[in-house]
Amino acid sequence: MSSSFTHRCLKMLLAGTALAGSVQVSTAAPTRHKHHASTHRTASPATTPVAATAAPVAMTAPRPTPAPVMARSQPEEIAVTGRSSRTRQPGGGLMRVETAPKAVQTITHDFIAKLAPSVNLQQVIAMLPSANVTQADPFGLYTGQTNIRGFDGTEVGWLLDGAPLNDIGGGQFYANEVLESENLDNVSVQPGSVNIDTPVTSASAGMTSMTMSNPSHHAGGIMDVSFGSFDTFRQFIRLNSGDIGNSGVRAMFAFSHTKGNTWRGPGQAEKYHYDFKLVKDFRNGSHTGLTVAYNDQTNDFYLAPNLSQWRTTGYSTNYATDYVGPTAAGANYYKLHVNPFENVVAVLPTHLVITPKLTLEDSLYFWHGIGNGTGASVINASTYMGNQAVKLDLGGAKSVLALAPSNQEQFRTGNTIALHYKPDNHHDLTLGWWYEYANLYQYSPYGIVNQATGEANNIWGTTNTIQTTSGQPFRARDFLSLTQVNTIFIGDTMKYFNDRLNILVGFKEAMVTRRMYNYTPGTQYNRNLHTPEPLPQIGILWNFNKHHQIYVSGSTNFKAPSNTSLVDYYGTSGVQTQKGGASKPEYTIQEELGYRYNGELIVGSISFFNYNLTNRQQTLNYYDGNAGASYSQTVNAGGQTTRGVDIQLSTRAWHHLRPYATFEYLHSTIDNNIRVGTDLLPTAGKIAVRAPSKQAKLGLDYDLGGFWISGQVMYVGKQYASFMNDSSIPQYVTNQVGIGYRFKNVGFMKSPQIQLNMTNLTGAKFRSGVYGFTTNLKATKGVNGTMIAAGNQPTYYLNPPFSAMVTLSTGF
Repeated sequence: MSSSFTHRCLKMLLAGTALAGSVQVSTAAPTRHKHHASTHRTASPATTPVAATAAPVAMTAPRPTPAPVMARSQPEEIAVTGRSSRTRQPGGGLMRVETAPKAVQTITHDFIAKLAPSVNLQQVIAMLPSANVTQADPFGLYTGQTNIRGFDGTEVGWLLDGAPLNDIGGGQFYANEVLESENLDNVSVQPGSVNIDTPVTSASAGMTSMTMSNPSHHAGGIMDVSFGSFDTFRQFIRLNSGDIGNSGVRAMFAFSHTKGNTWRGPGQAEKYHYDFKLVKDFRNGSHTGLTVAYNDQTNDFYLAPNLSQWRTTGYSTNYATDYVGPTAAGANYYKLHVNPFENVVAVLPTHLVITPKLTLEDSLYFWHGIGNGTGASVINASTYMGNQAVKLDLGGAKSVLALAPSNQEQFRTGNTIALHYKPDNHHDLTLGWWYEYANLYQYSPYGIVNQATGEANNIWGTTNTIQTTSGQPFRARDFLSLTQVNTIFIGDTMKYFNDRLNILVGFKEAMVTRRMYNYTPGTQYNRNLHTPEPLPQIGILWNFNKHHQIYVSGSTNFKAPSNTSLVDYYGTSGVQTQKGGASKPEYTIQEELGYRYNGELIVGSISFFNYNLTNRQQTLNYYDGNAGASYSQTVNAGGQTTRGVDIQLSTRAWHHLRPYATFEYLHSTIDNNIRVGTDLLPTAGKIAVRAPSKQAKLGLDYDLGGFWISGQVMYVGKQYASFMNDSSIPQYVTNQVGIGYRFKNVGFMKSPQIQLNMTNLTGAKFRSGVYGFTTNLKATKGVNGTMIAAGNQPTYYLNPPFSAMVTLSTGF
């Protein structure tokens, strides 16, 4: 994106402030890097709470129609102050009172507003008991890693206003590309279960749904500017149209620009982000709207060190600052390891009231992404493409240093439609259909590099690429995946005994068809895979009174096989490195027993869970020296059993304090021995990778109205980095603090605020997560007696050092 274009956008946005007025906020009851390599890369708008953006007001949310014994949250007082909102939500916004007959963990804007405004979604949910989040950087410009109850992020469905965000090929999710925190109203994690109408194919571990804040009913907006460590600079503006006459239409538009240096080694990250939301309300209770999020980002990669590199170069480990010439060492030049990516998601949700007993829900969505993760390698004029020997046009040179990007372009479009019929006060019958068609094209060209400077002619890998002497593009891989999804679902929500007993039953049949076309010479041109999955679920909840409830739930979930499992791969030596074939879907059966307490002061929950998993799909991240790029490969890790308990405890406002505490115990074991070559690794009974047995987190919010302080401390136990448990990272503790002061109105500025956010206050240095795991770090005797050679060394995330960001914000 050109700087002139950005300047024009900013001028238009700032000019719009001349029309600004005061902004009021309404509330509603709660509604229900990873490299861009290889496989990568429901809330209705009329009822979603609105982000805090304006002049201070004090409001009491209307209490929902009371039921005699239903556990409900108390009305929340809201005072809006710039980008920050003050409420009496439990735990400072880290816990919301839930009533679903399943585990749901929700964070509201009350907590989000007190984080650094640049944070991404993964950093927002890090305090939830079921989430094990590893940060790649302190300010959310890079995607880190999220594991939910020991399952990785590719096994979780991620949604924005009902639209799926997972990569359709392998299920990856990139939190830095989705939504700015000022526009994130709330985010809910459902560990272990998805709703019957949820449009996801990568959700064996549950779902995470986020809601973009609604446009305000009054014209105005919010501006903020941030300065942080590592020369990080960020600007943000949001404009609310307010109600447009008597049309029932209101809209908001937001723009942000963030730029900063990497915290270790050379390089930087820069992103431009646009959010838009429109809501149209009808008098009969119907509503529709449009949500759009567009992101344009270019990041220089961090090198994930292995244990040897960690021990020798530690926090200095990264790609090379200086170019040393067109050699293998020159391939480590940081300018040859860049991740450019653009993506847009749009969703059109509609709620149509046909009769008082009959309603229709429809959600049409579209997702497009294009970009790559780059690497570099020295290639020879005589080489292989697939299994065919070829000659390359290198301008007469015998070998050159070349850019090796892993490109992809992806289109997803789909629609979820559901009919709801309420014949009486006891039933809500649902019948619906989800259809999606996705096109994912992945190819790895070789780009021309200036041999004297080490800079690529085009980091996107779309032009200035190396050709064979016959004029054919030279590519390490080249394939197209077409995915079609049909899901039919039916459900019933029943309420008895004056709403004491709630029963939810549902069933959906998911049918996923993949067609893969491989254009690399010597590979099988076409492979198809059809995956039908029956997915029943049930939830039962009993309300003893307005303070106590218990629930039990059972659900089935699945993850479709990765598209790359169907692909044949060859190295540039002509040797086949992977043979594609039919893969089995990952399938989970989950049971849960929970108890919730909703008191006048204390709010708490405890949930016991058990998962039985078959065909566990694990993604190995590795660097292919022949192709010169980073890739991921999915392996079938067999069965897995996961058991544990999640505990949350918080208080409402008490002497301006709102503490929060959570704990998780997790026991996740591999059920079988895993095949490696012609033998089996003795992995049965071993602990699953990235599954710490203990996590504990403490949060404290102190808010006087003007001055506030919010702090969190997180403990994460030991995590294994290999199937054989012969490699691990030790337990660690990390922390973050936010401090702010809200001022009185000054001129056109409504409730201006200054805010300081700090992370890792002690400056501790440690490995914080497993980037790429391995089968076995050490040579191991197989079940059949053969010696299985050691696998690749695992690679790791490093915890970012002490970092700080100052933010000035105001409503207008």
